[in-house]
Amino acid sequence: MLLVAALLLLAAFGATTADLQPSAQRVAVTGVVGLLAPLFWPGNAGTPARNALRIAAWSGAAAGLAALLLCSTGAPAQPLARILASCAMLLPIMLITHAVMARLERRWCSLLGDAHAARELAGRTASVALALLGALPLWLGPLGELLSSRHGWLIDALVGVSPLTHLAVASNNDLLRNQWFYQHSNLANLQFSYPSLATLSWSYGTVSALLAFIVLWQWRSRRPLAPKDSSIDSTPKEKAP
Repeated sequence: MLLVAALLLLAAFGATTADLQPSAQRVAVTGVVGLLAPLFWPGNAGTPARNALRIAAWSGAAAGLAALLLCSTGAPAQPLARILASCAMLLPIMLITHAVMARLERRWCSLLGDAHAARELAGRTASVALALLGALPLWLGPLGELLSSRHGWLIDALVGVSPLTHLAVASNNDLLRNQWFYQHSNLANLQFSYPSLATLSWSYGTVSALLAFIVLWQWRSRRPLAPKDSSIDSTPKEKAP
C-alpha cells in the first residue's frame, strides 16, 4: 500500500519524468516516502524489544522502498552513491519519527481505549508534523527575514531544522533555489548556509543512539528476575538413623 501510494503521489507531482533533475528527484522520492510511511505504520508490538524491532524494520523498509523507486523510476539513471546517501539520511528521520509516534500511540491507546484509532491518530499526527517541519523555511520565512537584522543566525536555523533540507543536503540539491521554492520562498533571495552532511550525520547518530539506549534501558528494567536454582536445597535435612 505504501508503494502504490508513493507511486501515485510521485506521478501526480511529475517526479518520475525526465524533466526533473536527478538531485531534485532524489529529494522528491525520499520526501514523499518519508511523508507517507507513518500513515501505513503497522502499530505497536506487545513488548518494548519487539516494538523497537518493528520500528527499525519499518523505517528500514521505507528507506529501502525509496531506494527501489529511485533505481526503477530514475530517468536518467541515478548514481548509486547518491541513492545510498539520500536513503541513508531518510533512515534516521524515519527511526526518530516512528519512535515518537509509537510513544504517542501507546499514550493515546490508554486514553481512548481503541488501539486502531490510536494508531491512525498517531500516523496522521506524525505526517502533518513532518510536513510542517519540512515547509518551515516557507511559512516562517517572512518572520525570519524580519528578525534576521537582529538575529543573524535565525535564517540558517530555519533552513537547517527542516527534514526536507536534510534530504536535499544528502541528495546534493540546492533546495531553496529550485524553481518552485525560488518563486514562493523569500529565503531564497537571502544569504544563508545549509548544514553540512557531517553535522547532520553526527546529530542524527547522536539522537538514534540515545533512543537505542532508552529502549535498552526499558527492556532491561522490565526483564523478569531469574528463578532461583531449585537444585540446591538450603534447608537442613535430618540425619538418617
